[in-house]
This record gives sequence, C-alpha cells and structure tokens, in this order.
Amino acid sequence: MRAFWLVFLFTASVLADPIKIITTFSILGNLVSSVGRDKVVISIVGPNSDTHLYEPKPKDVKEIANSSLVFVNGLGFEGWMDRLIESSGYKGKIVTTTAGISPRMLSEDGHPGEDPHAWHDVTYAQLYIQNILKALVEIDPENKAFYEKNAKEYLKELQDLHAWIVDEFKTLTPAQKKIITAHDAFGYFGARYGVEFLAPQGISTTAEPTVQAMVTLIQEIKKLGIQTIFVENIANPTVIKQLAEETGAKVGEVVYSDALSNADEPGHSYLALMRHNVIAFKKAMDEISIK
Repeated sequence: MRAFWLVFLFTASVLADPIKIITTFSILGNLVSSVGRDKVVISIVGPNSDTHLYEPKPKDVKEIANSSLVFVNGLGFEGWMDRLIESSGYKGKIVTTTAGISPRMLSEDGHPGEDPHAWHDVTYAQLYIQNILKALVEIDPENKAFYEKNAKEYLKELQDLHAWIVDEFKTLTPAQKKIITAHDAFGYFGARYGVEFLAPQGISTTAEPTVQAMVTLIQEIKKLGIQTIFVENIANPTVIKQLAEETGAKVGEVVYSDALSNADEPGHSYLALMRHNVIAFKKAMDEISIK
C-alpha cells in the first residue's frame, strides 16, 4: 500500500499543471525568470523585436488563454495588449510591473504621455523585481522561500550594477555626457545617471522623424563634438546612418533598448545588456574630450 501511495503522489506531481507565465517582451521575461527560475516563462515579443510595432498573432491568443499569470510593463508600452487579453478570454491576474514607479512624462506629437522605458533606471528595475516577487508568491505561496531567495540574490546583483554605473560615469563632465540613439528610450537612464540622450524619434518607434528634428539633431551633433552615434537592436539603422553621413560621426556598437539580443549576442540578459550599453556609452563619451 505504501508503494502505491508513493507512485500515486509522484504521478500526481508529474501530471500537475505547471505555472505558465506570459510576459509581453523579452526584457520583462528575463526579469521574471530571474525570480521564477524553474517556471515556464513565455515572452510574446522575442529578442531583437520591437514591442511598439508588434502585431499579435493567433498563437499569442492561445498562449495567454492557457497561462496562469500575465506580466505587463504598463505605461502605455503594450498598446495592443488589452485587445489581445480580451480575445483570449483570459480571466486571471494581470501584473503591471511598473506599479510604484513615478513615470517620466513626455509630449509625443503634441500629446502628453508616459515614457514606458523605466527598466533603464536600475533602481526602478529593483521595483520591477519586488512587484514580480509579490505576484509569484501570491499565486504559488508554497514556494515563497524559493522566490524570496532568488529575488534577494538578483536584487544584490542590481545594486552592484547600479553602483558600477555610477562609478563609470563619475569622472565625466556634463559636456561629455551626451549620447545619440535612434529613439527616445533612455530617458530614465539619463535622469538617473546624469546623461543627456538625443534622438530623432520620440518614445515610440511608430512615427518617422521630421525633417526639422533631423536638422536640429545634425546641428547638435556638430556643436557638441559627438564622435559616435548608436543604432538600437530594434531600430531601422537608416536614420542613424544618415546622421552619420551628415555629421561625420561614426556608427558605434549596437545598443539594446527595448529587447534582449539573441543568446549568442551581448544583450542576452538584462544585466548583460545594461553592462554592454554602459561600456559603449562610456567609450563614446570619452571621445568627446579628445576631439
């Protein structure tokens, strides 16, 4: 009889439905996985893909319908998500991971809105982790200690990352802290670490830059003595290449804004992409002083 119950318990555990988690984009998926570890985490928008421009597919509806928990960034980042949730019939919890964050307010085409790219401030990334931890503990309280341990370890890595970024930039002058990227995705990074980011496109990649925006940016690049400008992994490189041709600046390494890279590329995790970006930015800033 004892052997029977052992077999029954083992079979029941194997057949039990795993906690299946949906996240909207790859960076958020990586943050959730850092706390959930062994849980099935699926990101709707994958590596090197633009969440702003994403068009949901039938498979996304099915994935959400069969999920246990859904994580979103919020702040208007996933404009298509409400329609997708409605189509799927999902009735479970939706966790907004930017809860508690004071959003950066911007005007996009004359309309005020919230900047969704809060993860570029590492101190805000810590709030993401706290929100993720709370949601996982609520849905799976039996593994509370497991999630808390993972979150504690990851939060320490984030604290170390933040301190390293501050240290990297501490010898730079305000005049050096100027970076050109394809779209306005790094505002939270800039506000936290004292860097001014200029971009031909606004917070969304859906609109083409205006002629006036390009002219103004070309003038700024020349005036500031910027030697390197950056293409993002999700962005069309055409605009940045045009700026390079007009100003004589070179196009630097690809940086990671709204998505992770593939596994064999430098931005394969949140920690990796942040370190890669900082090293690339710091190198470009150093060039301004030796012009």
